[in-house]
Amino acid sequence: MKKMKVFLMGWVCLFLLAPILAQADYPDREITVYCGSSAGGTTDLGIRILSDMVSKEFGQPIVVVNKAGASHTVCANLVANAKPDGYTLGGLSATAFAEVPHLRKVPYDVKKDFTWIATYTEYTCGLVVKADAPWKNLEEFLDYGKKNPGKLIYGSDGYGTGGHIIMEYLAFKKGGVDWKHVPIPGGAKLATSLLGGHIKAWSAAGTHVQFVKDGAMRLLVSYNKTRMKAAPDVPTLEELGYKGFPRGRYLAIIAPRGLPDPIQKKLEVAYLKAMKEPAYLKFLDNIQFPATFAGGKETDKNIEENYKIWGEFIRATGIKEQEK
Repeated sequence: MKKMKVFLMGWVCLFLLAPILAQADYPDREITVYCGSSAGGTTDLGIRILSDMVSKEFGQPIVVVNKAGASHTVCANLVANAKPDGYTLGGLSATAFAEVPHLRKVPYDVKKDFTWIATYTEYTCGLVVKADAPWKNLEEFLDYGKKNPGKLIYGSDGYGTGGHIIMEYLAFKKGGVDWKHVPIPGGAKLATSLLGGHIKAWSAAGTHVQFVKDGAMRLLVSYNKTRMKAAPDVPTLEELGYKGFPRGRYLAIIAPRGLPDPIQKKLEVAYLKAMKEPAYLKFLDNIQFPATFAGGKETDKNIEENYKIWGEFIRATGIKEQEK
């Protein structure tokens, strides 16, 4: 009888220790990172570079799988519904958490369904037109939009994204501006649409930088807090008197709700370490994205803050909730 009790106690202890032992061995197999953008874009390239570095440190493969669509909400939903064991992560724009939920119902709870790992940069954003366009600055562009209702067509990477909201806010502040918004997913498609004359302007987030550097596009204004290196003479929205915009459009690494703290910490430390590597910093410099890095708690705080601010902008501009 005594031996049986000892035997049973041993099994109970093993059962209780199993999750802890599993966490200590993490990771012991392949990790999947869903990316909210299409292959080849800046969001995709950044998370691939970092995940390759973390893979080498962990000694396990990390596979990046592109799941673009619906302003990164497709990716967010996949992560929200995954098992919280550290083997399914996401690399995506905070648009899916801070902006889109104000304009349509999303299949997840922003505040409850995620574990935040880190912020790995923020988009360099701004309004661009073709290099031979008649507008030299934002004020000329807004004046034209006011004097020529319905003639300006601009594109952004999705309904309810920061690029869309900012343009509608500018029209609201100027007063009397009537233009058309065309949501086009993916920077490559947006660039083609602008250069091909299908849209007159692009409220851009990242991919436009190289076109500005090459002289194919003209930047009219920067949405970031600092000026773009490729166009140092072009002012920011804040310098032009447009105050109160969110600090940045962050790119975040996430996991499902319920991820054990030791695994969250291991991932956070590994990814933050990779962000400081020369290869990644060089990548950011080449695409002229800021080295905006943050751990899980700060990422959570920043996204919550941006959620509130974007909500205020959406209500001010009167952007309607997107039809389901």
